[in-house]
Amino acid sequence: MVLKMLRILSLVLMGMLTASYPSEAQQVPRINCGAPHQRDLNLTPIGDGPLQLRAVYCQIVRTTLYPSNMPMVSPDGQSIAYLENDAILRIAQLDNSDGWIDYRTKMGVFSRFGRSGRSRPAVAWASNSKSVWAANHDAVMPSGFATSPLQPLKTVDDGSILTLPPLQHEAGPLDGLLWAGGDGLAVAQFGTRGGYYRPEHPDPNPSFAIVDAQRGLVRDTLAFSAIEALKDRAKGSPHAAITDAAATRLRDGKVRTLLNVGRWVVWTEGQAPVTITDPYADDFYSHSHIVMSPDGSRVLVARFIGPREMICERRPRPDCGTRDPPVEGVIAAMHDLEDGRLLWSIRATVSYKYEGPPPAISPDGRFALIELPPEGDRPLIALVALEDGRIVQTIPAPSGYFGMGFARDGQSVWTHAHGLTALYDVQSHRQQ
Repeated sequence: MVLKMLRILSLVLMGMLTASYPSEAQQVPRINCGAPHQRDLNLTPIGDGPLQLRAVYCQIVRTTLYPSNMPMVSPDGQSIAYLENDAILRIAQLDNSDGWIDYRTKMGVFSRFGRSGRSRPAVAWASNSKSVWAANHDAVMPSGFATSPLQPLKTVDDGSILTLPPLQHEAGPLDGLLWAGGDGLAVAQFGTRGGYYRPEHPDPNPSFAIVDAQRGLVRDTLAFSAIEALKDRAKGSPHAAITDAAATRLRDGKVRTLLNVGRWVVWTEGQAPVTITDPYADDFYSHSHIVMSPDGSRVLVARFIGPREMICERRPRPDCGTRDPPVEGVIAAMHDLEDGRLLWSIRATVSYKYEGPPPAISPDGRFALIELPPEGDRPLIALVALEDGRIVQTIPAPSGYFGMGFARDGQSVWTHAHGLTALYDVQSHRQQ
């Protein structure tokens, strides 16, 4: 009820802002934004709060029949990158409308760490914003079956690629990467996708590992057999047991990861894994994204709930197109990773199913970004206080399908959709 009232107030304020500030598009620089909808799109933050629209950038993103992951803005807020068809990494400066540099980073089904297409791709900006960590492998075409393990790569701003030392492990070939921060550390999978090779090969002891891709080092190993929920998953497709995962680099330089395998497995480099009950494991009709706090102590879960709908693709039925009543439930929650304890949650009533981008947490640990359930043409993005889950301010999403995140050590927020990137300043003196 509180969230519904907040949404109504936000929509009213959005209308007031549109009416009161018709020249917002002229007040804020819109670089390379020539189309009317790019010049006129209202991106003004709603209500009082720390966010202030700083600039809008428009770029030409080529149309393709193949899927692309949502672009991500660099840590310094000056560049953008996205993965096209899990095969081509494209990077450009935000202020260059069509200056893309293409890098061959063919990863195919190895591009995602988890089984779901919602799982994060194996690309990440370097901390200095000068390059992107990625990977590549050889494959049989047109089937795409792998003929070699993943090979870690690092882009160079002159358009070349730096091939990093191969990562090797007795468990099998490198089959997955989840970057932990921007300094070349990652959580890896070894021997988990033997069925995706030609020829196929068995990997009897699939394992996770914490690796330093820059130096080609394996720093720690966790075998599937050491995890109760995975000990019998060596045969078939072991990676299919991994729903999602998140990772971060701790202050002491070690890596901590959260593996969602039907249970939450918290593994810190140099320590034994800790298993926690996944509070949402039995919720079949929703899906979620997870992201860890920078200090590795908490996990933010964004849940996309909604009523069941009957969709008939071939045979018409009387109940085709029907939808269950609205669903009330948790759309975002923060949990302690020591014991899984719920720290706070945000609830909402959702009228129809939707799907949004992963949540984001600022590097300074002050704020998070989550998508609110859409009720109109454009969703709202909530800036949330990480400490208590309070919605501090909202901003209109640039489209129904968008990405979002933080830059400049948490001093900026970015949103992106269809070649349009909006940058907001986070002004601490205006925090509510």
